[in-house]
Amino acid sequence: MESDEEHGISAAVEYAKYLKYKGLDNQNYPIFLDLLLHEKEEVINALLSDGIVFDQFKKLQRTNYLMKACFELLKRFLPGKIYELTIETLLHVLKLHYRNAPVGYNLYPPSIDELNYIGKFLDKTKHQTDKINRMILDILSDLGELSSKDTKDHRIDRIGAHANRIRSAFLDNKAHLQEAIPPNMIIRRA
Repeated sequence: MESDEEHGISAAVEYAKYLKYKGLDNQNYPIFLDLLLHEKEEVINALLSDGIVFDQFKKLQRTNYLMKACFELLKRFLPGKIYELTIETLLHVLKLHYRNAPVGYNLYPPSIDELNYIGKFLDKTKHQTDKINRMILDILSDLGELSSKDTKDHRIDRIGAHANRIRSAFLDNKAHLQEAIPPNMIIRRA
């Protein structure tokens, strides 16, 4: 997977095709996530371009391990340096998990840093209807509802409030994402 030589990339593409043929399930998804980590466009296209694996991700049981792995991948990638199919897949898993925020939170409570890992991929140079921006804004909106719930758990309130802060910083033309996310996280790479 680390090879940039034509032979190594061809072998990785064939491996991705084989994995896709075998199908994604709750036992082998770490291998699929590992393929995403290496960010080889040819491999990711072989794995995700026809939508089969993307649909299989919808059916996975969203465990602590899966959610943590998605956040770890988002942590490693830099804005502007991640292949769109990769980020779209990771965000899709998170969106499915947190669409019912209280249930998603109880299964895997995200940290403030993990919210920042999502928000750092917002791109203010693009409209809010941009596919990636829209997915992120929807996730943050769902998590933002946590702060409006009647709860005695201050951590839940902080998570909901931070999700709303990131979302507002993006939607407000006068605000900057650096007001909600540490500036070193959101430096865009070309």
